[in-house]
Amino acid sequence: MRLPETRTWKPSTWLARIMLLIAAAAWGAGYTFEKISLETLSLRWVMGIRLICALAIMTPFLIRKLRRINLLDMLIPGLLLGVTYWGAFSLQMMGLEYIAPGRNSFLTATYCVLVPFLVWIVARRRPALRHFVAAAVCIVGVALISLPAGSQGGGSLFSLSKGDLLTLAGAAVYSANLVITGILTKKFDATILTYYELFIGDILFLGGALIFDPFPRAASFPPSTIGSMLYLTLISTLMAQNFQNIAFSRVPAAQGSLILCSESLFGMLVSVLVMHEQLTLGHLAGFAIIFASIVISEVRFRRPGEKTKAVEAGMGGTESSEG
Repeated sequence: MRLPETRTWKPSTWLARIMLLIAAAAWGAGYTFEKISLETLSLRWVMGIRLICALAIMTPFLIRKLRRINLLDMLIPGLLLGVTYWGAFSLQMMGLEYIAPGRNSFLTATYCVLVPFLVWIVARRRPALRHFVAAAVCIVGVALISLPAGSQGGGSLFSLSKGDLLTLAGAAVYSANLVITGILTKKFDATILTYYELFIGDILFLGGALIFDPFPRAASFPPSTIGSMLYLTLISTLMAQNFQNIAFSRVPAAQGSLILCSESLFGMLVSVLVMHEQLTLGHLAGFAIIFASIVISEVRFRRPGEKTKAVEAGMGGTESSEG
């Protein structure tokens, strides 16, 4: 079946990068609000409620576009994005039930290591060397912050808890979601893709909640939970998800994933301020190393005269295609 192409506004490359950074900050803070929400609601109800509220807000603004698109035509893109979105958030939030928000955010950031390789396999487009170097540097920073010290509890330096493993599995699924997003947003309207991604994801979350979880009571919504759900709906879901998908129409997935992994920095910062998570020298070192990985991914190193030769050879667009 041939899927119809839809068009959307595309930002400039630098604006797209800024949008990804804003999305990363929004998601980073969201880890703490997710942890607060999980104190009174199951993860399926947290996700189901935030997604259905976000869809209710988006529908009036997208109704004209939605009327012009056949639901069946968007079934494949919607399923690809929605199922991976559901899988990534399910695993990540299951991990969040066992570990602190800052730790959860840094382990989730390991998706930046997988994305360049998935892009290479799926799109047959080799990312620039700096993206591989940046990914390797990034995982060192993540390890410094996320892996427990060998002296704590007598465990091994590389021992991982159940919450760690669930979070890492979520990161792997999220990397697939990012690669699929990067491919589809080059062809389809990013806001429509976001709508169907959230729609499919919400069906899965609410369906699971209705089958497996008790229905929330009034006591499940204290002021702290209501405030957290408002943030997760308006900022983490509605704003950040749309910013990401729109930005990926301009920024390659390998590069964009490195920018998004900065959410771990914001996640740890908010967790320290709100949840009083302990900040160590290892955390600070990890912050610096992850920031360095983002700089490496953004800076292009050229030998003298390289740009001139590329232009003369008609290769001026080669590097931009790599990001």
